[in-house]
Amino acid sequence: MNRLLMTLTFSLFLLNLCLGQIPKEAFPLTNSLSALWHNGETEKAIESSLELYRLYPPMFIERIHNTLAQQLQNDSQLYGQKYLEQLLLKKNDEISNIISPIYLWSKSINAKNENDLKEVLEELKSILKDSSNYKSETERYCLLILQELDKKNVIDANNKEVILQKNINNLEAYPYINKVITGRQESEKRAWHRYLLAYSYNYLYTVKPNVSEYLKKASDYSPDLNDRQYKHAYFYDAALLTGNTRDFGFQTKYQKYLVGNNRNSDALDLLSDIAFGTPSDDNIIALRQFYEKLKYNSPFTDYWANYIHKKGKPVPKLKIQFEKEELDLTVKSNRWIYIDVWGTWCDPCRKELPELQSFFVENINRNNSKLMIYTFSFGSQNLSDFMAENKYTFPVSEIDKQTNDLFEVSGYPTKILISPEGNFIKIPFGVDWKAYIKNYTMM
Repeated sequence: MNRLLMTLTFSLFLLNLCLGQIPKEAFPLTNSLSALWHNGETEKAIESSLELYRLYPPMFIERIHNTLAQQLQNDSQLYGQKYLEQLLLKKNDEISNIISPIYLWSKSINAKNENDLKEVLEELKSILKDSSNYKSETERYCLLILQELDKKNVIDANNKEVILQKNINNLEAYPYINKVITGRQESEKRAWHRYLLAYSYNYLYTVKPNVSEYLKKASDYSPDLNDRQYKHAYFYDAALLTGNTRDFGFQTKYQKYLVGNNRNSDALDLLSDIAFGTPSDDNIIALRQFYEKLKYNSPFTDYWANYIHKKGKPVPKLKIQFEKEELDLTVKSNRWIYIDVWGTWCDPCRKELPELQSFFVENINRNNSKLMIYTFSFGSQNLSDFMAENKYTFPVSEIDKQTNDLFEVSGYPTKILISPEGNFIKIPFGVDWKAYIKNYTMM
């Protein structure tokens, strides 16, 4: 997928989440900005920006940090920088706070001499406040500015260390940095803070490679399973800082360090966490080979099933009635249980159901399958007719809000995997869920 398509995909995702809240007049304004910036139509861009900010600030903020930020990397005519300069002159304090860090980054990109770059460095020190700055994304631009100063050899190791430590302190002050929380907006903020914190620690490790604790911290704060459900929150940060929008963390780097220093038990734990977070065929193969190399007594399949079980939460002790059977979650099963939570009103759910039906049939026809498949419907209309019209044969049960909440369902579709020992995990949204199931259960 090319970058333009990625941009459109993630922008649409963000907008669709809150579509009902956005004034319709905001859409043509936000859609016009990219072309206005690209063509250097500064006055029109400022007029549109001020009106867009008045109507719906989040859309203005998203365009600045995602669309304009990408343009600034290849802005030979300095259209983006001129736009930011003119917008600052409007003396709107709220907008100025939002755009000052990105403007400073544009100055670092386009600075012509060492004195200009040193002025940028002093300004950078002054805009780093005592807490994180989510709306202005100051911490992102701090890292981008450091990259520019580093590349142009105008900053020494001591200054880099001081600024990075300040950046880290700001990000670590976020109250949920080590706590998984519910709710989309706060989860997005958590994911953003953690990614930038991981990147900051990795950068600090390159400055002080003798302090392995920095690399460990970079690994620890790399996106976890919860963060990966909100990948859009740090997607552009990764694209701007690394150009890599496939591998977002530093766990593999730290795992190699552990192996190189004969810390095999720690390396196995981390490799397991990597495979759990991204259960690709390659990661599972690498984990199995490393585990078997260490010559543990128990088979790899037992080790892996136990690892996944420990990552989960106890399943609600419920009995769910289906048309032809009952799912009894009050007792342990000797098989994995997969539950897909959907509704007839949910477009993404309906689009996935043919694939789910095929997966269900394939599982029935598989000899000695380890997996049982069920689905929960929530808030559906005419469910029986819908199932019959589409010739879906997978089990479905309409659940109430209490059951929905017990499984911590906050979006749809939600995909839940229950271990044979009775703990459940949620598979992130937007991933190859069949690959997750296959490699979690070792089917």
